[in-house]
Amino acid sequence: MHDKIKIRRAVMKDIPELIVIVKGVSSIEDYPNEYNKNYFVKMLKRNIVLSAEIDDKIVGFAEFEWDKHAKRVFLESVAVAKKFRGKGIASRLLEEAESFAKRKRANLISMLVRDWNTAMNSLAKKKKYVKSDNFYLWGKRLP
Repeated sequence: MHDKIKIRRAVMKDIPELIVIVKGVSSIEDYPNEYNKNYFVKMLKRNIVLSAEIDDKIVGFAEFEWDKHAKRVFLESVAVAKKFRGKGIASRLLEEAESFAKRKRANLISMLVRDWNTAMNSLAKKKKYVKSDNFYLWGKRLP
């Protein structure tokens, strides 16, 4: 399956397909109204978004931020349609983000992954990412 995956930069016309994919991600219940067309327009303007296609259909995407001053890439999100998980798509998206980082001579590529996201945590370990022992994500729900 790996060789059938085409990775390219996402464009505005891809937004409807990106919305379908992200709405299929289980964590979306936390942010039900956030992932709309305006969100994706801002995302495409602000960050680098790669789409993964199989047979001309978008089946996944990765969003990352390039900080040229700090020479770092921060992976904001990776999402793959449920039907296409386990086929190497997230792996290919991560490889492309790493290639981008290397071309830019970045010092670091990093990401935050929820503890329950076993697939992405496993992929990070497989790709030799190192879990930080000195970083905490603090949050507070506001009324």
